[in-house]
Amino acid sequence: MSADSLQRPQLRTLTLSAVVQSAQLVRGLAHTGSASFPAMEALIDPLFVLNSPSFTTIFPDLRLARPGLEWLTARARQFSPGGNDEVLRYTRNLLLLRTKLMADTEMLSRLGRRLQSISPFSAPHTDPHRQTKHQTEPAGLHETERSFEALATLYQDTISTLPFRIQVQGKVEHLQDERIANRIRALLLAGIRFAVLWHQIGGRPWHLFILRGRINRIATSMLKS
Repeated sequence: MSADSLQRPQLRTLTLSAVVQSAQLVRGLAHTGSASFPAMEALIDPLFVLNSPSFTTIFPDLRLARPGLEWLTARARQFSPGGNDEVLRYTRNLLLLRTKLMADTEMLSRLGRRLQSISPFSAPHTDPHRQTKHQTEPAGLHETERSFEALATLYQDTISTLPFRIQVQGKVEHLQDERIANRIRALLLAGIRFAVLWHQIGGRPWHLFILRGRINRIATSMLKS
């Protein structure tokens, strides 16, 4: 099954699960200092696809969406503002930042221009044949670190200047590690990108409250297929 074969409600659920997975990886990095590189790559590379010809381009491997879909099946009924789960809080905040970003057309233009100058992780400097499913870092490590740093700087120059900021919780030694902080900021940027896509295909904040049960059922069905 490919992303292009999914119906619109499934695509909305898949895209929402990507926002969730960005939040999951941010939480994991902040508390443990590590995250799966293939999972990060799957979320970050779509940042560079600004005018995608298909959803398969954005979601080439639906198996990587499982963690976000699994979270939705367990937590879709907990999107209420009072929830204190970190993944839930980051997800809600990413959706809120989307609203603020879309209101700033100049910032959107800057993001698009600067993304064009950053190398995607799937660029030739990495060798996919040297990577495994569970590998945490890719080949071409130096160039990959430069991409993480560039994305983190872009996040700081743009999203961090909006009148709302995500406060990431975790262990101080990880949050103060520049390498880990770069990954966190890059993932937050990716999460906002998916929040934008979710809105573009009809996702609305009120869906998280009124359609929670439906989101749960669709995510459950997608996990079984």
